[in-house]
Amino acid sequence: MKKKVGITLGAAVLLISVSIAGCSPVKKGIIQQNKEEKVPVNGSQVISEVVVPSANAAAKQQEEVGTVTDIRGKYLYHQCYAYQLLEESEQRIYEEILEALDNVEEDVLISSTDVEQVVKIHQYVCQDNPELFWVKGYKIVPYEMAGKTVKVKYSGLYTMKKGEKENYQTAMEEKTYPWLDEIAQCQEDYDKIKKAYDLIILNTSYNVNAKESQNVLSVFLQGESVCQGYAEAFQYLCKHSGIQNILVTGQADNSQGSQAHAWNLVKMDGTFYQFDITWGEPNYQVTDAVSEKVKWDISYKYFGMTDAEMARDHTIALEMDMPLPECNSTQGNYYIHEGYYYETLDKRQIKIQVLEAEEAGLGVVHLRCSNELLYQEFVKYLIEDSKIFYIVRGHTEIQYSLDEELCCISIFWDI
Repeated sequence: MKKKVGITLGAAVLLISVSIAGCSPVKKGIIQQNKEEKVPVNGSQVISEVVVPSANAAAKQQEEVGTVTDIRGKYLYHQCYAYQLLEESEQRIYEEILEALDNVEEDVLISSTDVEQVVKIHQYVCQDNPELFWVKGYKIVPYEMAGKTVKVKYSGLYTMKKGEKENYQTAMEEKTYPWLDEIAQCQEDYDKIKKAYDLIILNTSYNVNAKESQNVLSVFLQGESVCQGYAEAFQYLCKHSGIQNILVTGQADNSQGSQAHAWNLVKMDGTFYQFDITWGEPNYQVTDAVSEKVKWDISYKYFGMTDAEMARDHTIALEMDMPLPECNSTQGNYYIHEGYYYETLDKRQIKIQVLEAEEAGLGVVHLRCSNELLYQEFVKYLIEDSKIFYIVRGHTEIQYSLDEELCCISIFWDI
């Protein structure tokens, strides 16, 4: 995607473009025929340090939210997209697998003798439940009699023991309770989703060397992650806030070429939209600024996209063996919902948008044009002819970011 950044008037400030590196799919598995030995698989690595919850963690959980079982609503099946795709008999297998994984169990007899079915349902369980950070894969052992499979034993492959997992689980839940409480204050789906989106970005740094970057712990306990961690954390917060959210994997095109990537499909008011929360991280940084993030660090260009819009630089992996909902509505798109989508060069509306931003103490406006011709007209008026200084008064330096492909313009002041 072509992006431009710049400064008009005042001292020059160096802007650094932040490229998003790819992420690898997780939770692979193996199948063994009547064999008990385990074979190593790729997945999350064991974390070297154990997180010890604070002394009052359990009491705080009971007081503020309830027990772990309560907050999960017995795994929140009604919020699980893949679970809802299954027949009733398959849902029972899903529940057996999820319970086994939750209890860090091995050699569990599954009520199915169809190995391919168990493999598929294992993948569905992992798709729906980003909280399974201790799961790195599975082992399936079918037993045959007279050439026919008569039973199947299922084992999860784990990165940690049950006690260690519960310590991390408690620490993560303690960290996310305040976030979930903030989200719960919102009434509309859009506001809940935006709050979850903002909380993750404002509290997380993109770091290709982050620990546990392929799961939610990297975001909630480490505060740094890559796309898989961002997407799973977003799914987790939405799921526990009553919003259905699907994690998808595939390829995304950036300045480094096409790379493995993860993002989300999110259900808002009954309709699904595409979101790339990782690309909501800032596309630039001011090198001499303080390291703290501020509200205008967040990009909303990939907030509430249609399939057609996302397909320009995102491709869902063919390996995702489940039917996905169509994302064709534009009503939940950030620019349209907020009134920042322009079909004409409405100078009065631009001024109103700036005034509203100033009153809210934001120091930024984001806008999107309906077509490339209008976008060029906006760029000429605001940037090339410097008319932005007649709209944002009292400033000698203004920073801007241009996205030609999405026809998006961001203007920053008080930087």
